[in-house]
Amino acid sequence: MTSKAPAQVNKFADDSLEAVAYKIAEQFSTREFNDNNRLGYHIYRYLMGTIPTIDEAVRVSGVRLTNGETIESVATKVAQQLREMGKEIRRG
Repeated sequence: MTSKAPAQVNKFADDSLEAVAYKIAEQFSTREFNDNNRLGYHIYRYLMGTIPTIDEAVRVSGVRLTNGETIESVATKVAQQLREMGKEIRRG
């Protein structure tokens, strides 16, 4: 029986859409780390245009929040951060 070292993980470039989406998602307190990953993935899908509005992206991510945050407050904060980065925001 042999074992190999795990494969190297390639990081996204700091200015890539993936990095932007996951960096925003990391800022929210969730029940599990995977909730942040799901939120980041859906923010990324919004940035790519496969989800029409940021509100829908946050809602369909199924993120489970803590500290009394709501889906609406998270969508507003995400929209604000994206707007500050110069991204066009569609709300709905």
